[in-house]
Amino acid sequence: MRCPAVSVDLHDSRLTSSAKNLSTLGRLGAMKSLYFQCAARSVLGLVRSGNEDSALIGSQVIAVADGMGGHNAGEVASLMAVEQLREAAGSIIAETDLVQALEQANEVIYAESMTNHLHHGMGTTLAAMVVLENNTLVVAHVGDSRVYMWNEGALSRLSKDHSYVQELVDEGIVSIEEARTHPRRNIVTRALGIDADVEVEANTFPVTVGAWYVLCSDGLVDEISDADIAKVLERCTSPHEAAQALVDAANAAGGRDNITVIVVSTASPDAEVVVPVEEPPSPISPPRDSDNAPVLVMRETPAKKKFRFGPVLFWSALGGIVLAVLVVFAAYGRTGYFVSFQGDDVVVLKGRPGGVLWFNPTVEARTTLTRSDLSDELALEIAGEPTFSESSAAQTYVNGIRDEVQPNPTTTLPAVVTTTTSSTSTTSSTTSTVVE
Repeated sequence: MRCPAVSVDLHDSRLTSSAKNLSTLGRLGAMKSLYFQCAARSVLGLVRSGNEDSALIGSQVIAVADGMGGHNAGEVASLMAVEQLREAAGSIIAETDLVQALEQANEVIYAESMTNHLHHGMGTTLAAMVVLENNTLVVAHVGDSRVYMWNEGALSRLSKDHSYVQELVDEGIVSIEEARTHPRRNIVTRALGIDADVEVEANTFPVTVGAWYVLCSDGLVDEISDADIAKVLERCTSPHEAAQALVDAANAAGGRDNITVIVVSTASPDAEVVVPVEEPPSPISPPRDSDNAPVLVMRETPAKKKFRFGPVLFWSALGGIVLAVLVVFAAYGRTGYFVSFQGDDVVVLKGRPGGVLWFNPTVEARTTLTRSDLSDELALEIAGEPTFSESSAAQTYVNGIRDEVQPNPTTTLPAVVTTTTSSTSTTSSTTSTVVE
C-alpha cells in the first residue's frame, strides 16, 4: 500500500498539538488506478496519564494497536505488535501472510511476557489493513480494535469485536447500543500476547474507489456510536480533518481512554485530491525511499518530567513529614492544664481535655477535694474541665474552690498537693510536697 510515509514522533515534546497528526498522499504501488491519502491521530484522552495505543502507517500495512497490562506493559505490547508488522510488511502479498505476521507478533509478545516479570500478562488488541495488488483489501484483527468503511453516506464495520459483550449481542441478550454501556464492555476474548497461540480473524474485500476506511482503538467507539462516527465523517472533507474531528468527538463525550484513529481515503488518478494545507511541522524528515519504508506513528504521551521521586526518596520524605507532624501534635497535646474529676477526686491534669490523637493528659497534681464536697453548680463547672495556661493558675483556681466549700478549714494546708516522682538507675521513691 503506497502511502509515502512521513514519520511523526508523538513522544517528542517539541511538537505542537497540531503536529500530532499525520497526513500522507501517494499512489498504490503496482495499482496504477488508485490514490490513497492517510491521516492519523493518537491522544491520551482526558483521564489516562499514559498512552498504551500504537499505530502504523506503512507502504503496505496500516494498523492500530491498543495495549493492556500494568507498569507500562500495555504500551510495550502494542509497540511490539506494530514493530512486528513493520518488519513483515514487505512480504505481505496475501491474506495468509498478514495472518502469519500477526501470529508471529503474538509469539514475540507472549515470549516477552513469560521472560520479563515486569511485562507479565501484557497483551494488545490490533486491527490491520492491507491493500493487495489485485484490487483487494485484507482486514485482519484480534480483540476490539475496529475497521470501518465509509462510502456514499453509509458506515459499515469490516471487523467484528472479539469481546464478551459482542458475544452477548450475537446471542441476542443485549442490543448494540446496550453493549456500548455494558459494565463488562472492556473484556476482550482474544488479544495478542495473552496465550501461546491466537486465532486471527481475517477477511478480504474489494477496494471501493471513493470510500474512506477508518481504523481505531476502542477509545473512540466506547465514547461515540457508529451513528455519531457517520455524522462526523459526513461533514469532513479530508482524512486529516476526519481523524481530528473523530478524536475531538470522543474527548467531548468523556475521553475516558486513549484514542487512536487512522483515516484512509481512496480516489482514482483522475479525481482531484486535496492535500491538507496544514502540514505537520515535524522535526523528523521523511525518508528518501519513502515509497518502500513503513513508518511507526507513535503516541501522544505526557511530557517527561525532569525530576522523578524514587521509592527510597519518596518514603524518606514521607517519613520526615510524618515525624514532623507527630512532633507538633505531641507538643500541642502536652501544653496547658485543666481541672477535672478522676473518679470522685478533683485533680489538676497536664495536656488537652480529651487528649490529642494518642497523647493523653496526665495528672499534674491531686487535691483534697472530692465530688461530695462540691455543690451541684461547682461540680458541673469542674465537669466542664476549665483550662489554664499555667499550673499555678489551675492550683489557684482549686484553692479558691476549697475556700468556698470549706470556709473554716480545719487545716491551713492548701487544697492542692503536688506529687512528683524521682528515680535513679536502681531505685525510685515518691514524695509529697505542699504547694503554697
